[in-house]
Amino acid sequence: MTKMTTKMTIRQSIAPIAAVIFSSLLITGSAEAETRVETVVGTVVDTTTLTSTYVRKTPSDKRTCRTEDVPIYAQQEGQSELGSMIIGGLIGSAVGNKFSNNDGAGAAGTVAGALIGREHSKNKQKNSRIVGYKQQETCSVTTVMLEENVSEITGYRNHIEIDGKIVKLESKSPRTVGSRVEVVRRTNYSLR
Repeated sequence: MTKMTTKMTIRQSIAPIAAVIFSSLLITGSAEAETRVETVVGTVVDTTTLTSTYVRKTPSDKRTCRTEDVPIYAQQEGQSELGSMIIGGLIGSAVGNKFSNNDGAGAAGTVAGALIGREHSKNKQKNSRIVGYKQQETCSVTTVMLEENVSEITGYRNHIEIDGKIVKLESKSPRTVGSRVEVVRRTNYSLR
């Protein structure tokens, strides 16, 4: 008996709520709306340009040059880079032929010896006495980002007087102030 009473109580409380919702749907559903569309003529009183602004970043190469003082070393008597290369090549050839029975070992030793002789000559030259300086221009290229503010026209806002009221409408092209334009007006009528 207790279960029956609980079910009746829930059903009895839901019924009035459902009736209210259903009746409100019927009342609002029965009201019809009417829309009227007409073309009216207005006068342009002002036009404003609409713009969009953004930052454009463009990569660009920037060359920077500077003048540096480069040391001039004294030449040591009897020693030149070419002479060191020849001596190194002869020694390298002899070593290559002595320690290897392969064909071409002497030629490889000659090349290696010439390179070693050249480096030895350069190192010796750097340890020499500085006799003066010469100015030499050195340049480097770096990539920088150029930033530019860009404004683009996105359209026009036209202020149009219609029946004593100012209406603002946007267009892709500007309208001339004082010109007459046709405007479509939609009017909706409905019951509250």
